[in-house]
Amino acid sequence: MEYFYLLFAILSTTLLSVLNTIFSRQNSDAGNCAFLYNTIATGFAFILWGIILLKDGGFDTGVIAYSAMFGIFFTMAMTGMFKAYELGPVSLTAFAKQLSLIGVAVWGFIFWGNPLTPNITIGMLLIIAALYLCFKPEKGASEKGLSLKWFFFSSMLFVGNAGCSIVQKYQQMAFDGKHGSLLMFFGVGMSFVFSLVLFLKDKQCQIHKIKKISLLCPIVGGICSALLNLSIILMISSPLSESIIFPGIAVGGLGLTTLYSLVAYHEKLRTYQWYGLGIGAIALIFLNL
Repeated sequence: MEYFYLLFAILSTTLLSVLNTIFSRQNSDAGNCAFLYNTIATGFAFILWGIILLKDGGFDTGVIAYSAMFGIFFTMAMTGMFKAYELGPVSLTAFAKQLSLIGVAVWGFIFWGNPLTPNITIGMLLIIAALYLCFKPEKGASEKGLSLKWFFFSSMLFVGNAGCSIVQKYQQMAFDGKHGSLLMFFGVGMSFVFSLVLFLKDKQCQIHKIKKISLLCPIVGGICSALLNLSIILMISSPLSESIIFPGIAVGGLGLTTLYSLVAYHEKLRTYQWYGLGIGAIALIFLNL
């Protein structure tokens, strides 16, 4: 059953990236609508977590502190993801996103006592090589997607995404695998409030220019986000190691999202950037062995 959750998580994270990209590119002339997207997505995720919580039941005030931390990281991840996909190539942004899951695995080696095997060591070294090839500047070339803005929002995505999974793990460890839905209900609820306040204060989004059909993207994206996090909670409470869960999601998510970028947007990366993505995929496989 754990591997079914893993497959479900891979499909959810891929669809989340695809929907984010579609919305941002369809509404590129509407200004900065990241906070609108986040508000709608977190709102629907909040509703779904409320339904799950009603089914699970249970309450513990100690979970609220974890929820607050999750809410901050979740808002960072959603904002960073939206802007990074808007500013840069889908394939490289997907790599940065999936790399954050490797960050969780590294955290597990350091703080959770997960074993550091030869395969993992090789994988980490290959990741360094992949990063160099993907982000190595080229004189005189157009560096779309590798601007300082893209790096800034990709860093937000990395820290926020990794932070969410780390907080989930600590909460599950502290409460003996219980109250995962309670964590997510209040965490996503807080993120919804953060996003709504930021949206109301932000005047850059021109709502009248947004294509109505594209509003399905944050709605479905919010549901995918809830299902992805539900799968992660179920897996980290299972016998599966973090060194399998998070690299596994990373490998699948990177592969499917890169395939989407090729088919849908015909993205053209430099030769050594494709080498970097290929080495990154191999590295993630080593990390998953």
